[in-house]
Amino acid sequence: MQLVSAPPETVDKRSVPKVLVVDDDFGLVAALSALLTGEGYEVTTALSAEEALDRLRDDSFHLVLCDLQLPGRNGIAFIRAVHEACPSTASVLITGHGSIRSAVIALKRGACEYMTKPIKPKRLLTLCAALTAELPSYLPNKLLSPERADVVRTGGMVARSRSMRGVFERIRLAASTDTTVLIVGESGTGKELVARCVHGLSSRGEGPFVPLHTGAIPQELIASELFGHEKGSFTGAVERNPGKFELAEGGTLFLDEVSTMDERTQIGLLRVLESFRFTRVGGRKERPADVRVVAASNRDLSSMVASGEFREDLYYRLNVFSIRLPSLRERPEDIPLIAAEFLAELAQKYRKPIATIPPETEKLLTSYPWPGNVRELRNVMEQAVLLARGSELSPQLLPQMMHREPTRAETITISIGTPIEDVEREVILRTLEAHRGNKTAAAETLGISRRSIYNKLAVYQQSGVEEDKSHAGPHH
Repeated sequence: MQLVSAPPETVDKRSVPKVLVVDDDFGLVAALSALLTGEGYEVTTALSAEEALDRLRDDSFHLVLCDLQLPGRNGIAFIRAVHEACPSTASVLITGHGSIRSAVIALKRGACEYMTKPIKPKRLLTLCAALTAELPSYLPNKLLSPERADVVRTGGMVARSRSMRGVFERIRLAASTDTTVLIVGESGTGKELVARCVHGLSSRGEGPFVPLHTGAIPQELIASELFGHEKGSFTGAVERNPGKFELAEGGTLFLDEVSTMDERTQIGLLRVLESFRFTRVGGRKERPADVRVVAASNRDLSSMVASGEFREDLYYRLNVFSIRLPSLRERPEDIPLIAAEFLAELAQKYRKPIATIPPETEKLLTSYPWPGNVRELRNVMEQAVLLARGSELSPQLLPQMMHREPTRAETITISIGTPIEDVEREVILRTLEAHRGNKTAAAETLGISRRSIYNKLAVYQQSGVEEDKSHAGPHH
């Protein structure tokens, strides 16, 4: 039997310690699980040593709490097995039969500490905090089953692809410094999740993480959002308001879709990155900015620099350390893993008894190109879970678009030698056609802003290019 207690939604799962509780007393297991979950730990439980070994074949843990008296193999033998297979995992032996002899044996077999029942919650929490104070970035586990042995987890992300292993390594490198980071990748690849992971693993992890999606804010208000404003500094400024740089003091400011910033905002941001000082809109006093900036873009900023759309000096200030996120279609071997993670999360959320993804469903998931990347995969999985009635995620639960061959609206043939401008125009117009003129949906699929769609269409109209069917349907 397994009890799994997920951490509260307020807990940042990037750095949540994972604890395995092993005891044949169901009531005690439930109590310890509730206690540790309430303190932000991710808890998995087992009622025997054999069941606990099964848990270790599926996952790795930072800490094991184990009772001495267990059915079959006793706690000391189990701790010895854990120590040999998982040397980075801390372990604590708990018993109601305390003795100097068993304590000495437990410590010799690899236990870090020894506790007697009845357990004092305050002492247990203090001990758990001490043993998980510095979480290792890698947890070796010789017990992992072959299909999971090559699986790597970092900050809520799971992968087995070489490209994502490289991403995880760069996350750790970025977290070890305090420099500016630029994350690039298509929409839906998880850029904010990576930014949160860099923040959580860094020395600023206890400070605030403040996200700002610059593309969703009118250009005339971005400066106020970033730097704050004084009362009366502009129409509508009825009171003093701190900006994101102030709110992120001592922590990390995440600037998403930084490519949408206008020239004036780019200049203001560049000045802060050079001097680490800023001034509120309408103010005179300079303020220090003890903030680490992590920026993200779904567009190639170097190409924007070449075309004059983005300042070169700001680009180099942002691109001190870069992390490129591959699209989901570039790493199909990760799709079943991510889908399984979403299935477990969503089945618990909606209280559905769905436990498996059959091979035919997995094949459809893996073969689909996922233009919306991980975000789209999660949406598809959520819809399927909501519709499911049985214990399997059958292929019929997936959207119809995943069952049919690509239509004309979904494929584009480009002849060799076609100018880049013509390729871009064809892609934009055909994507609009596929989305029946919905510019918001087309922009998200293409990984550009809706404003860019309008600008491109204006250029095409000026050059006499017909938009074909792109004007049909609703406009958003």
